Amino acid sequence: MQLTSHLFYHLKMSLLGAKHSVCPPTWERNDFIPGYHKLYYISDGFGQITVNGTAYAPQKGQLFFAPAGVIQSYTVTQASPYTMYWCHFTSNLDFHPLFRALRLPAIISVQHPSVVVGHFQQLIQHSSHSTLTASLKIQSALQELIAYYIDHADRKSERDASMPSLSKLIETIQYIDANLNKELSIHDLSQYAYFHPNYFIRLFKSHLGVSPMKYIFDRRLEKAKELLVCSAISIHEVAKMTGFQDPSHFSAAFKKHVGVSPSEFRQSKS
Repeated sequence: MQLTSHLFYHLKMSLLGAKHSVCPPTWERNDFIPGYHKLYYISDGFGQITVNGTAYAPQKGQLFFAPAGVIQSYTVTQASPYTMYWCHFTSNLDFHPLFRALRLPAIISVQHPSVVVGHFQQLIQHSSHSTLTASLKIQSALQELIAYYIDHADRKSERDASMPSLSKLIETIQYIDANLNKELSIHDLSQYAYFHPNYFIRLFKSHLGVSPMKYIFDRRLEKAKELLVCSAISIHEVAKMTGFQDPSHFSAAFKKHVGVSPSEFRQSKS
């Protein structure tokens, strides 16, 4: 799908942790909502993982994906340990509505165990090192795991991206990305797409998982990060090029959502 390809093009992920764990029979947690995504590759044993009210029992040789932001529980179901490779990560893309739209299953059977295990081992190895290329290798391994999961999933159906509404949505997203320096409003964007504003907001959120204005804000911050790292232009100009007419507002918003000021972010990446 063209829309999906566009979203994956801008995908950024941050690894929180990765490990090969032997979970004892006491491994259990009920009804919590994680703020991160989870991938499990089961090496041995039996357990149950409940996501959004649906219980799954991933077994040896299966890869399981649990998205952020939905209620979950897990437990070991037999006396023997539940052994797995796992990773927790965050992303700028809400996987839950996207994977639901693609009709992706929560579990896939892995046909190439050494490939998947290799990616997890890369995550484990490089998460404990601070070499120059460690972050690149972590991104690569995460992307390979997500790509493997999607490529080998048995999709029940896939929405038709040739539908006029989706075609216009794709055009509108591309318009947003090309005009982040300009003032963008729901009124103007819905007119551009020839949609009623309420329908435009619903359609946008159903496919991207966030509102149009949240998407615009996130893309502006992403572009600001790129400009701060890859160019020597002033922070005042970075603010203007990303749609923030007030540099002080840009600096405040950047620090609130990134955790450091634009100048500190630039210095940390130099």
